[in-house]
Amino acid sequence: MTINDQTNQFLFELQAVLNRFVDEYDLNHATIIGCMEILQIDYLTNGEADEVTFTADQDLLDEIDDESDEDLPF
Repeated sequence: MTINDQTNQFLFELQAVLNRFVDEYDLNHATIIGCMEILQIDYLTNGEADEVTFTADQDLLDEIDDESDEDLPF
């Protein structure tokens, strides 16, 4: 399964869960979005307060290093 297929599958499953909760409970859209934002912050910070952590792709880091070297005048 490609990354695009995996992403689509995740999105469809997430939509199905959200739709189920909307149907079964009296949650409004603002509440659902607020909960998702809390989870987003928690996911990005790994539960640590006020510290966002990202893991960069090694190819991206190499590309940034190559671009930085090109800008040097020597």
